[in-house]
Amino acid sequence: MSDTMARVSELFIYPVKSMAGIGMREAHVGLDGVLGDRQYAFVRADQAARNSFPWMTARESARMLLHKPEFASAPTLENAEPAVKVRTPEGEMRDANDPALCEELASKSGQAMFLLKSQRGIFDCQHVSLFSLASVRGLAKESGSAIDRRQFRANVYMEPVSGEAFEEEQWARTLMQIGDEVLISVVQRDTRCMMINIDPDSGKSDPRVLKTVAQGHQAQAGVYANVVRPGVMRVGDEIRRVSSF
Repeated sequence: MSDTMARVSELFIYPVKSMAGIGMREAHVGLDGVLGDRQYAFVRADQAARNSFPWMTARESARMLLHKPEFASAPTLENAEPAVKVRTPEGEMRDANDPALCEELASKSGQAMFLLKSQRGIFDCQHVSLFSLASVRGLAKESGSAIDRRQFRANVYMEPVSGEAFEEEQWARTLMQIGDEVLISVVQRDTRCMMINIDPDSGKSDPRVLKTVAQGHQAQAGVYANVVRPGVMRVGDEIRRVSSF
């Protein structure tokens, strides 16, 4: 086993695509990704049959981010799909599959939509996303913007042992182990869109964030990985390089 590259600082699961994430002390990982992650997504009805990205996201309505999902219980192998409730920006609590929630989103956005559920997770790309807190600090300095790390919507926020920003840009095609069990293959850097401009608490957008990533980092920030061996990962776990491929 090679040297420790980073340590897990925070873990997040996003039960509903483009809504707020839930901070976890531990997360169960299956071969299809973090259990409970992106379990639900709202689909723009007019895009469902003709667009490979038909999802209703904060790119269309920043208000999506202000909805806060909650699990009835933490996802585990024994209960991989716990019930999910969503607290709306107005403070109302609804089941994720409550038609009233879909109607409210449609009314506020002006777009007809429907809810899709998938046990395998409704991802943009690979199964697990990782982001370095050193890179958050580096981008904040480069952009002159007070960036909240949650703008990058990662599953794993990590602190690199080196303390160097953007070190993970060199991790593509690397096999990494998180804690004692989870083995992942880092397959590519994460190409970014205007979602990273949006403050997760206010919904306000700062275009300096994406501009900095686009101009200084080939429009990429953070890395994507696929699961090679499932297990449980926890806050505080070491992330170790196993090999390159």
